[in-house]
Amino acid sequence: MRKNRLERPSTDINYLSGFMLGLREDQGRLREIQSVYDNLTLLGQLLCAGTDITQMRADFKELADVLMTQLAQELRKKAVLGLRSDARVAIDILVRNLFERTADIGFLATDSEIQAFAEIAGSDPVAAAEQRPALRARFDEYVRKYSVYHDIILVAPDGKVLARLDEEIPLAASRDPLIAESLATEAAYVETFRASDLLPGESSPLIYSYRVMAADDSHPVGVLCLCFRFQDECERIFRSLLEEDEWTVITFLSPEGRVIASSDPYQFPVGARLAGGDDEECRIARFAGREYLASTCQSHGYQGYRGPGWRGHALAPLNHAFEMSLAGELDEVPESVRAGVLETATLFSAELRDIPLRATSIQHELNRAVWNGNVWLSRDSHALNTSFAKVLLWEIGSTGMKTRSVFSESTTNLYETVVSAAISDCSAQAALAMDIMDRNLYERANDCRWWALTGAFRGALAQGGEARREGLTAILRSINGLYTVYANLLIFDGAGKVVAVANPAYNDMLGQTLQTEWMRKTLSLPDSQSYCVSPFAPSPLYANLPTYIYAAAIRAPGERGDPVGGIAIIFDSATQFAAMLEDALPRTEDGAIVDGAFALFTDQEGRVIASTDPELASGMRLEIGREFFTLEPGGEYANIVEFRGRYFAVGARMSAGYREYKSASDAYRNAVVALVLVPLSDRVLRPDEQCLLQRTDKASYASRQAGGEDAVEIATFYIGDSWYGVASSLVVEAIDAGDITVIPGLPEWARGCVMHDDQPITVFDLAALLTGRPTALEARQIVVIRSPEQRISFGILVDELGEIPEIAAERIEPIPGMLANGKSLTESLVKPHPADAEKRILVILSVERMLQRLFGARLQHEAPLTLAYREA
Repeated sequence: MRKNRLERPSTDINYLSGFMLGLREDQGRLREIQSVYDNLTLLGQLLCAGTDITQMRADFKELADVLMTQLAQELRKKAVLGLRSDARVAIDILVRNLFERTADIGFLATDSEIQAFAEIAGSDPVAAAEQRPALRARFDEYVRKYSVYHDIILVAPDGKVLARLDEEIPLAASRDPLIAESLATEAAYVETFRASDLLPGESSPLIYSYRVMAADDSHPVGVLCLCFRFQDECERIFRSLLEEDEWTVITFLSPEGRVIASSDPYQFPVGARLAGGDDEECRIARFAGREYLASTCQSHGYQGYRGPGWRGHALAPLNHAFEMSLAGELDEVPESVRAGVLETATLFSAELRDIPLRATSIQHELNRAVWNGNVWLSRDSHALNTSFAKVLLWEIGSTGMKTRSVFSESTTNLYETVVSAAISDCSAQAALAMDIMDRNLYERANDCRWWALTGAFRGALAQGGEARREGLTAILRSINGLYTVYANLLIFDGAGKVVAVANPAYNDMLGQTLQTEWMRKTLSLPDSQSYCVSPFAPSPLYANLPTYIYAAAIRAPGERGDPVGGIAIIFDSATQFAAMLEDALPRTEDGAIVDGAFALFTDQEGRVIASTDPELASGMRLEIGREFFTLEPGGEYANIVEFRGRYFAVGARMSAGYREYKSASDAYRNAVVALVLVPLSDRVLRPDEQCLLQRTDKASYASRQAGGEDAVEIATFYIGDSWYGVASSLVVEAIDAGDITVIPGLPEWARGCVMHDDQPITVFDLAALLTGRPTALEARQIVVIRSPEQRISFGILVDELGEIPEIAAERIEPIPGMLANGKSLTESLVKPHPADAEKRILVILSVERMLQRLFGARLQHEAPLTLAYREA
C-alpha cells in the first residue's frame, strides 16, 4: 500500500525554488545567456579561429547553478527565520503573560476581604448576601486594574457559588474537578484550560484557581477563580506580530497538536489538528489541500515557568511564503552605504564570496579568448571568412560583458537578501523587546494601584501611630516574596514620611521624609485608578541606581476616602531590563547570540535606559541618526548605520503601551525606544575604496573599424588607469599570469619567467617604468609580444585587456618632441574619437624601444643578468 506523504522537509530546495517568484527574473536572464553560450561555442568550434569557449560555457553553467541554489537557500533561510521568529515570539509573550497570572491568584486568594466573606458565607448566608455587593465592587476594582481578566468567581469547598463579578451567569453550584484540585494542591496555583460549567458557553476558558484559607489558616473556606481573557490576549499578540496584508498565520497548539487559537480561523479553525514537532526544522506541511511552510516552537519559559505545554506555530502558504523575502528593508539605506556593506559584510559565507570571483574569472577567460581571436585574425589576413569571425568575436566579448552584468546583479540580489534578513531580524527583535517592556510595566502600574487598596494599609495610615509599622512591614515582605521584580516596596504617610519597607537593607529610610516630585503627585492623585511614575533616574531607594518607581495613593477607609499616604514599588530595573534585552537579542540557528549584537532601551533623546553593551551605560547617549528616536507610538524604523568603525543593522520600535497602560485614556506618558543592533562588517569602506566601486567600466573604443583601407589594428590593454596599445601584428597572445616563476636578482620591473609554448620567457612589469608603481598582484594577464624581426618573445603584465580596434592612420600622431627622449617607451598617440564616452588617449608603445630598454641596457651591464628570451 502506498503511503500518503503529507509532509516533506523544507530542505528540498529544488522543490521550494519553484515557489520563489524572486528567482524567476534571474533564472530567465541566465537561461538566455546559456543559450548564447551554446550557440557561440558551436560557431567557435566550426570557425577554428582561436574562439573555442567550451570550457567557459561549462564554467558558466556550473556557476549559474551554484548562484541560483545559493539565492534559493537564502530566500528560504529568510522566510524560515521570519516564521520561526513569529512562532517563538508569540508563545514567549503569551507565557510571560501567564506567568504574571500565576502570581496574581496566589496573592489574591490571601486577600483579607475575600477570606472574611468566604468564612461568613459558610456560617451566615444572610450576612453574606448583605456583603456580596461590596465584594463584587472589590472584584470590579481588581478587573479595572488587571484588565486581562473578565470574571472572578468565589466558590465554597462544596462547589456552591458564593460570589462572582459577572452575575449574568446563572450558576448556583459547580461540579468542576478544579475545585477539589485547588483545595488539595501543593503547588501555588491550578491552571485549567478546558470547558467548565463555571463559564458555560466557552469552549476552552483559561482559569487560574487556588484555595482561600480561614483567617487562622486552619482550613479552606473556598476556592477563588480568575478567568483570563485568553482569546482576547491571543488576538492582541497576533495583531502585534502580523500586518493586515501578510499571508503568515500564527496559531497556538495544545500538547496534542490541536489549534487553541488562530490568527486566521478560516484557514486554521480552533480545534483543528496539525502535525508539528517541538523546535524542529521548518518543514513543508499540507492542510486542507494546501501546502504551507511551517515552523513550531516551544516557549523558552520565564523564571522557571514554561506554561501549559503549548507551542507557537507559524505557517505561510507555500505559493506566498517567500514574498516576505522580497520586502524592502534596504529601501531606506543610502546607495553608498549599501555598496559599502555589500563589499565589506562579514555575513557572507565563503561560498557566497566565491561567486563573484568565479564570475570574474569566466569574464577574464572570455575576454582573453576574444582578444586572442582578434590577434589571430589580424595576423592572418587570409583567414577564411574574416568578417564573420570578427562578428563572432564581438558577440563573444559582448556575452562576456553580459555575463559579468548578470552575475553582478544576481550576486547583489543574493547579498541584499542576506543583509535584509539581518535588518528584518533586528526590527522583529526590537519589537519583541518593546512589547515585553510595555507588558511588564503594565503589571507594575496594576500592582501599585491594587496594593494601595489593601485594607490593612488604609486602616493603619488612617489611624496613625508607630504601632502600625510592624504589621505593615510583614505584609510588604510577603508581597515582595511573591513579586520578585521589585527591589523594594515602601509605604509613606500623608506627610511623605516612610513608615514601612519590605527590604531590610533600606531600614535606614524609616522615619525619613521623601522629598520627591513623584511623592507629592501621588498624594494628589484623584482616584483609585490613578498612579504615578517617577522619571528614570538614580534613586537612593535603589542604591542610587536609575530606575522607575511606581506609586499609588493609599486612601482612608470608605468609598470617597482622601489620600492618607501612598505605596511605592521600586522596580528592579537593572536585573529586569537586562533580562528583557537578553531575551530580545538576535540568535543564530543553533541558538547562540549573534556575535557583536546588542540591544538597548533609550529615551527620545537617545539617552540609554538599559543596554546589553557594557560600553553603553545608563545615561550615555547612543550616537546614531535622530530618525530612530522620533517615532510615533508603536512606530518602527530600520536602517544601516556606521557605528564604531563598522556597519550595523539597526531596528527600532517606539513604545505603544499595553491595553489601557500608556493608552489615550491613560494620563501617563513616557516615550521609550527599543533598539537592536547587529554588526554587518568589521570595517567601513574607505573613501578611496568607494571611488573604485563607483568607477564605471573602461569605455570601449568607439570605432572598431576605421572604415577605410589605410588603417592599423592595435591590441590594447590597461596598466593601472592608463590605456596602452601595441601593433597587433607584434602580439602573440594573452595568457594567464598564474604561473610566474620568480628569479632572484632581477630588477623590480622584471617579475620572473613563465613557460610559453614549452619555452621560458621573461615577464616584465611596465608599470614600474610607466607609472613608478608595480602592477597590483591581482593582475593576472600577460601579453606575449615578439620583436619585429620575430627573434625575441617576452611578456608584459597588464591589469586588463582592451579591444583590438582598427584605427585610421590619420588619427595616429607621433609623440611631441619634448616627450621623444631616449627613455620613453611611447611611439605615438591616438586622439579620442568624438563618440567616445570617455575622452581617453590611447598611448601606443614601441616594441623596439621596449626591447632596447628591457634587454639592451641590461646586456651592456658590467655583470649582465641572464634574461630568458625565446628566439623564433
